[in-house]
Amino acid sequence: MNWLSLFLHWVTSKRILYLILGLVVCFLVYKRISWDSGISPLIQSDSQIKLYQTIQYKEKGIQKHECYSKNIEIDPEFRFYPFRYPWVYFIQTRDNQKKCVFQYPTFFAQTFSLLPIPYRFLNGMILLFYFFLTLGFVYVLRSVFYIRKIEILCLGAILFLVGYSISSAIEFSESIPSHIFLLFFFYGALVLESAKKHILITSFFAGISGGISIFLRSESVIYIGVLGFFVLISNRRKITSIIKLYSPLIIGFSLAVFLLGAYNFHEFGEIFGVRSKVSLNDFGRLQFSDRLHFFKEFILGNTYRTGFLYYCFPVVLLIIFSLIKLNLTQIQKLVIGVAFVSLVFVVLLSPYSQGGLYLGLRYTEFSYLLFSIFVISLLSKDEHLEDKRWILLLIILQIVLGFYHVKRNFKTIDFVKKYHEILQSEWNKYPDAPVVHLSTFDLLLISDSFLKKPHLIANKQSEFEDLETRFHDLGISQFRVFVYDFKPPKDDNISDEFYNEWVNSKYEIESKFYRKISDSNTAGYRYMLWEKK
Repeated sequence: MNWLSLFLHWVTSKRILYLILGLVVCFLVYKRISWDSGISPLIQSDSQIKLYQTIQYKEKGIQKHECYSKNIEIDPEFRFYPFRYPWVYFIQTRDNQKKCVFQYPTFFAQTFSLLPIPYRFLNGMILLFYFFLTLGFVYVLRSVFYIRKIEILCLGAILFLVGYSISSAIEFSESIPSHIFLLFFFYGALVLESAKKHILITSFFAGISGGISIFLRSESVIYIGVLGFFVLISNRRKITSIIKLYSPLIIGFSLAVFLLGAYNFHEFGEIFGVRSKVSLNDFGRLQFSDRLHFFKEFILGNTYRTGFLYYCFPVVLLIIFSLIKLNLTQIQKLVIGVAFVSLVFVVLLSPYSQGGLYLGLRYTEFSYLLFSIFVISLLSKDEHLEDKRWILLLIILQIVLGFYHVKRNFKTIDFVKKYHEILQSEWNKYPDAPVVHLSTFDLLLISDSFLKKPHLIANKQSEFEDLETRFHDLGISQFRVFVYDFKPPKDDNISDEFYNEWVNSKYEIESKFYRKISDSNTAGYRYMLWEKK
């Protein structure tokens, strides 16, 4: 095994690890720049809504929660607003009016709306936060597990950077900011648990940080709840002293939940915002068999997406090895216990499948962060040489496998970017013509075109007749129709009724006031130009 020792020594040398870390960071920055260049930045699916929400607050003020729209003159009551479930929700105002609001956390969009930067760079800000999260990850290893060797810290940074958390770091999402707040909360708890001493100010702000995290991502409740349960169980014989020790953390957490919850309740009538109501409705819609199906897909993957075991089997093997062979500290047992139990609960309790594209392992990214902390912490003490070899070998294998999966996911995104540019250029040909969609499936790649021109939906002929009457009365001389030219795939997250009414809803238009000038097909989508008769 001398060759293995030489290889491990070489690949974990400071110079090689610096090189790998630099290349990974440069690769991520390069891909972000390439996706954000061209006609418009690559902002798709859910990220689009968060962009429009941010622009609404930037232009109208952070108290203006109504859905962003350039269609107010055409569609003042949001009847033809293109985005429906799961992106928007209609609430009753105090004067009994219907109001369209986005379901995503307002605090995320409100904060970003205050930044004096063009929206083209918002994706880059999330990647920057991902690098900050990586630094926080390294700081936890250094301060909680007392790892001082630069080589081990660099190895940990690389392991985390190529983890499936990258799926949230490459889009305009609140996940990464939420993980930063949640990590600070865990840091406060782990320091208390390891040192068993008061750190008043740090604990208080860590508690506030944990409270903020659950208003950004609801699964943070599960991570915090499982952590609290494990802490109570391990300290069950000294409950009074442990409550006293954790009181600054609990007070900070409670204060944040009370203030942010009161704000949400005042503005939307829901303590955790509109998203909680939508998620609760979806949770009630699913049978337990559906959740088991999602759990199986998360673990094993499917035709289109990788599974957790396929992505993380070296880490899984390393965890099993450590539980059987190594003497773990109480903190290490706490971290791995919370990571595993939280992952299972998040997947089973989530009413949604685990995301799109090739990586798909959404909502459990914080478990990967905890798994990474755990496996790197195994190098914090001098293990038997043979054990250390196995630990290093499996960590390196996980890094190689992680980079392989990241590359495959990025290849998919490159493909999306290519067609995204084609579609955006089509819309730009007629900048003054509103775009009519016949199905919500067409909305996934609108991107920033929605900020430039009206997009509306008419999912059946009777709706189109009313919409074209409005066009005619307003003197609109032409409009475009855009529709996916094939049968759209059905998402596991939507009901059959919604699919038939809003997704698989294309039809041949019959118009009283307009005539079709052109009808072309681009990248699987059909474009039509209609002009006043």
